[in-house]
Amino acid sequence: RSVCLGLLAAAFVCSTQAFSVSQNALLMQKSATAISKATGISALAPRSRIVGLPLSGCRMQAADSASSSGTREFWTRPRTTNSNQGIFFEIAAKDKDIWVTGLRTGGHSFATFEEYTRMKLRVYTAPAPASGKELDESAWTRIGQADGFKLPRVEVGVLRTPPKYTSVPFTTVHIPANSARAFCIHTDKKRGLALRRNLNFDSNNMEDPYYREWTDGICDEGDDLKISAGLVPGEKLFHEVDPLDSARAFVGVVEYQLTDPSK
Repeated sequence: RSVCLGLLAAAFVCSTQAFSVSQNALLMQKSATAISKATGISALAPRSRIVGLPLSGCRMQAADSASSSGTREFWTRPRTTNSNQGIFFEIAAKDKDIWVTGLRTGGHSFATFEEYTRMKLRVYTAPAPASGKELDESAWTRIGQADGFKLPRVEVGVLRTPPKYTSVPFTTVHIPANSARAFCIHTDKKRGLALRRNLNFDSNNMEDPYYREWTDGICDEGDDLKISAGLVPGEKLFHEVDPLDSARAFVGVVEYQLTDPSK
């Protein structure tokens, strides 16, 4: 009897996850259509399937990987116990132009595992730097939005398998070589977005890149891009922001291409 109940519970979880993914996909499609009409920016084209994160000794490392269609993925280091309404951050291209085609990230809640947090989610971009623009709404362009969005929780720290990040509504952003672009993800939940803080205190794990200091604000770096940490917005976006010593890092996956995906 207990085995049957366990199988029924597992089936219910799987069906719930499938419904969540399809519902989020529908919200993102509606969002992309609305943004295209309002801004003239082309909606995000369908992307390739998820590429698995390379693992080294079952320890997660920041990594670039590429699919057969040319979509690459950069995985940041994992989250800490921190979470906030959202995050300001920057993505800088190195010696090649990049087209950021999507962001995947994770939620945080005090709910039990497999439960979800519904939220209003907004994504913005602006010319870099993000610093100094956190309270200037006119500097930012909205490139993604969704209401009733489900952002499943991701667990803390280095795991044996890659975390299941969720794609947020997004419109492709071009970043020319040797330049940067500012981004902001904001939710209506106090602990809506899982983030990472700077763990630069004395530790026996200092050789682990998970504990590496943020040199010049750079919290993650790959072959083609680097990500800089930023401040955390409050409940009223562009009206309040946490102090500088509360800077956080984006956690998740940056999806990008080295050629214009519209061509």
